[in-house]
Amino acid sequence: MELELFRQDLIQTSTCAPGTLAVLPLTEEKKTQKVAVGDLSGVMQCFSVKKGEFSVSFKTLPSSANKVTSLVLGRGKAQRDKMFVAAGNQIKGVNKKGKEFFRFNTQLTETIRRIDIFEKNIWSAGEYVHNHFIEGRDKALYLCPDRINDAEVLPLPGPAELWPVLACQDRYVRVLRGSEVRYEAPTPAAPVSLKYVVDAHDPQRRFPNAKEVLYGTDTGSLVQLLLEPESARQGFVLPNPKKQGAISAVYSGIDLTKTGMNNIVVGREDGGVEVLEVEETGQLRTVYSVKLTESINSLDGGFLTGLLAQEFVMHTFSGKVISYAPPGGGLLVSNPEAPRPGMLGGALGGRPRASVHVPGAEEEERRASYMKQIERLRSEISVLKQEIDAERTRFTQRGGDTALLAMSAPFTVQDKCKLEPDEACYVLTIESAVPIFTVAIQSNTQLQMLDVPSNVAILSRSPPDEANGNLTLATYRCQDATNRLAVKFKVREGRSASLSAFVIPAISPKACCVVRHTIRPLCLHQRITQMDTSRPTNELLITGSFASGDVHSWVTGLLPDVPPTLPPGQDGASYVFQNTLLGTQLLCRYRAGEARFVSDLVSTLGIIHEHVMREATAAKLRVSVSFNPSAQSLQHSVALVWPQLEKQRTLKKTYNMLEGLQEIKMQDGDVSYLTDEYRTILERADKIRQEYKEQPQHLDHLVALIKDLYLDFCKLSGVSTPKQRLPALEQLLHDTSSTLDQLMEFLLGQR
Repeated sequence: MELELFRQDLIQTSTCAPGTLAVLPLTEEKKTQKVAVGDLSGVMQCFSVKKGEFSVSFKTLPSSANKVTSLVLGRGKAQRDKMFVAAGNQIKGVNKKGKEFFRFNTQLTETIRRIDIFEKNIWSAGEYVHNHFIEGRDKALYLCPDRINDAEVLPLPGPAELWPVLACQDRYVRVLRGSEVRYEAPTPAAPVSLKYVVDAHDPQRRFPNAKEVLYGTDTGSLVQLLLEPESARQGFVLPNPKKQGAISAVYSGIDLTKTGMNNIVVGREDGGVEVLEVEETGQLRTVYSVKLTESINSLDGGFLTGLLAQEFVMHTFSGKVISYAPPGGGLLVSNPEAPRPGMLGGALGGRPRASVHVPGAEEEERRASYMKQIERLRSEISVLKQEIDAERTRFTQRGGDTALLAMSAPFTVQDKCKLEPDEACYVLTIESAVPIFTVAIQSNTQLQMLDVPSNVAILSRSPPDEANGNLTLATYRCQDATNRLAVKFKVREGRSASLSAFVIPAISPKACCVVRHTIRPLCLHQRITQMDTSRPTNELLITGSFASGDVHSWVTGLLPDVPPTLPPGQDGASYVFQNTLLGTQLLCRYRAGEARFVSDLVSTLGIIHEHVMREATAAKLRVSVSFNPSAQSLQHSVALVWPQLEKQRTLKKTYNMLEGLQEIKMQDGDVSYLTDEYRTILERADKIRQEYKEQPQHLDHLVALIKDLYLDFCKLSGVSTPKQRLPALEQLLHDTSSTLDQLMEFLLGQR
């Protein structure tokens, strides 16, 4: 790495929501900039650091009913040092001394997740609704077809008029004007964070009038979007080959590398932080990276702890406020003779050096500042211990019940269950405000638990308890102190199921938090934008006297990433999905009285047919079903599965042979008389064991998938299938000498 940064832990708050940190502008006295933070306990505070001394300008009292979900600075000329916070459905304005000067009750039913203020204009974004208020009155309202993950306002037509820009879960960035969508920009994955960059990263000055927006996706990539009043164009893209976490925060306001263009700082959900440099060619280059143990919720920057160098600051999920400063910055006593990072010598090619040796005097100053902070922390810890002892004594004197104490213990957990398309598996991420002791997993369907190399936990599996519907029971016991745990598993499509995780933290007395997720019947499908019409497909048509809301509820119960309500102003909807395991596709197009499902995999339509018939019967709705089968589609689907089947059954055969071959090697020593095939198996022994350990049930899963495919095709086609053919089919699938042509002849009844 070319950049050298020093970490400094500033303060600790309660757990926080994304976008609840802001750095106030410099004052006329040119002191260090103040930092405002809010948290989920309802506390808002503003602090500053000067010569290593922390000073809290103000701090509000906690309020569980007013959790701070957004904190921003005003954009008007007289508002840039004013803080605005959203709590529930209220918006409050606070000056830098902590005095409340404005309060607005929006009367919204959704919790406000993002606000922007410009003079008399207020923009608020909830989960699905975006509002625009002027002087407290409704100006515009937009109901988004899918969840709003983040929002910004941009001066697209001019500095006096701002247009909202929304990052939506359905893989679109939408530009609004009033209550209407001006245009939509498709994204490669769901955008989860959005940042308007005033100084655009356009070295060639190709689009001088475009406004730059950087958005991070849930797949971990960063994308530049150049917006104009009528259109948008995509710029650079930072891929994510290492499969790091989603980008939860983006910031670009400091030129740390002194190249004349601000660097880009990204924070991820898995704790990763990267500083990026935009080269003259427009490509991104990572100049610094660090990995924390918790998600990054907010990023900002400025002269935080000194006037010698700017630094960036972050707010993590558990409430840590951490800054990273270059040499010359950080908690140092002001020294006008200290060299500035921008005045240092250049590297090869004339590029200024970003990593330099810290002079001895500066090192001594830094050490003195650290010691001063350590003494302050020790003093605070001593005061906290005294308060804890006093509370413990008071609790004992009152004869308190430890069960009630455990119930009232402050314990916040955030979780996310996300499909990993590349591996066709799910990852349940659990993050706790306090270290995790144990996580117990329970499900009423069979889950194949997979290893996660980054986990510091031991996995223990329990036998299924079918009598009580517990087909999966597993426990993760954390060996080291960790606030974050990832649970990775594979699951078969077919029926709806539930997943519960019981999180027990490492606190006393013991408490437990339960998080639940629903596994849908077509859980391995992900949303895509367009259907491949060149594939041979089957069609399932369902008609009846049902409303559009009825069929939409059926689809939301079948597939992930479908919004809970129909798009506003529409009587129907159309969605396209792709199976992440096989690559097959599904088209859902429906309206009142008619639902059409098209797929090149018959089993997908079989699952839809079973689910819809069950739901329609429960709702006492009469429906009729017609199916248009395609033998070419059956062959196409089996051809997609066949390479994986061949690989897995060969792996199983090789694994079964391995033990016997190793016994021969132990007895004889020299195994040069064995064939090349057997010697290769012995050479690859460790890799073969590892592959088989990672996917012990994968062959059985593929065999069951083809059997279901055969049964569904016969059922929907009206062909009676003798049960005595299934054992022969299973034997054919396990036989390593069988071919794809032989399998197709069997499925089509030609043998």
